[in-house]
Amino acid sequence: MKYKQISLLALALFLASYSYGQLEKTLHQTFALDEKTMVNFDLYGEYTLVPWAGNNILVETKIQLYNSSASILKHFIEKDLRYQVDADTSAKQTLRLVSHDKKRATLRTRAGVESTEIVETRVFVPENYVIRDDKTLVLEAPKN
Repeated sequence: MKYKQISLLALALFLASYSYGQLEKTLHQTFALDEKTMVNFDLYGEYTLVPWAGNNILVETKIQLYNSSASILKHFIEKDLRYQVDADTSAKQTLRLVSHDKKRATLRTRAGVESTEIVETRVFVPENYVIRDDKTLVLEAPKN
């Protein structure tokens, strides 16, 4: 009987540690195009351009963090702005989307344990923009 209780306790602890091993958060940022005819991307890492029926750009960043705490993830999202995308609208016809943090140093806990970070970024772009290459969109000329 005692062996069964110890086994159940061990299983419960294993499952509890497994469930706390991964943190996940999805961030969304929207950017108005106004009268911009070109969009340039200077984003950290790989990202996917996805055409959609909207009239603005939506950046969706899915973050998975292993061997870390919720407070560390919150710090990197809110204080360090590690996953933020900034809009440069200084050019008249061009919107430039730039990653706020381009270094993305390895994450470590106070105990020195390295955290595994998986970041997936999808950029939803209006269907009336043509994807020239993975860094540039151009407004499609109206069809007569």
